[in-house]
Amino acid sequence: MRTAIVRALLLPVLLAIPFVSGCQSEAKRHLYKAEDLFEKRDLDGAKKELELSIKADPTSLDAHKSLAHIDEALGDDEGAGREYEAASALDPTDQKLLDKARLYKKLEDLANSSGKALDDIKAGKVTEGVATLKDIMLTTRIPAARGKAVSALMDAIPIIEKVGDQQMQDKKYTDAINTYEQGIRAAMLMARVHKMDALGPDADPMMHKITQAAKAAGTPDATFKLFNDVIGDYPDDKTANLELAQVYLSKTPPDYDTAADLEERGGAPDDEVRKLRDQAKKHRK
Repeated sequence: MRTAIVRALLLPVLLAIPFVSGCQSEAKRHLYKAEDLFEKRDLDGAKKELELSIKADPTSLDAHKSLAHIDEALGDDEGAGREYEAASALDPTDQKLLDKARLYKKLEDLANSSGKALDDIKAGKVTEGVATLKDIMLTTRIPAARGKAVSALMDAIPIIEKVGDQQMQDKKYTDAINTYEQGIRAAMLMARVHKMDALGPDADPMMHKITQAAKAAGTPDATFKLFNDVIGDYPDDKTANLELAQVYLSKTPPDYDTAADLEERGGAPDDEVRKLRDQAKKHRK
């Protein structure tokens, strides 16, 4: 489908090249060869010929426009942006070329933002980096830019966990809680993006670790909202149910009834669930 669209855009450009009898310039010879190869659906070959044409004549508007269309068809966003920018500079009056050049410049900026956000996360600036990636994913209408942000966030999740692990070793428990939560919420976002019915397994270890961090910080209920949010999206997530049960058991007095329900839904052994229900009965007397 995409090739058909590009064919419709590219053919007028190539066919508009006037036929020159006799001695042809080197640039035009490559242009004509590109047309022949395009007709044969050899986009890679046509791309090479157009690059040679531009090398011979950098001011060839037709070659830059044609190469921009072919780069789009080949999924080369960087190349397409470069050629649209060059074509727009050669013909500043063409609004379509200008719009395309601006679109690809925005895409380049967003891609660079995704890369910087991942670098921030690697440097320990987890909140800032994740916020940038989420903003790109949720606000941009450019599929390629969203794809780069999604890929960066996927790469970031295990890095976030390692940052949290280091904070735990340094006994920075409150920081670790915030870091693990960023990782878990990133995993939730990835699951929504990929329309998954369950939360990915990369979130499970962080849910265990954030419970440990909350207990170490003396704030065992700090994870209450997070686990409720996870269960709100994924009610059958066993790890979230089991960890939320621990929050209810940390209350004063402990909420044994709710903890028992959560542990049962989380797949805890029957004898553990039974003990919690027995405890609940004793506290109701």
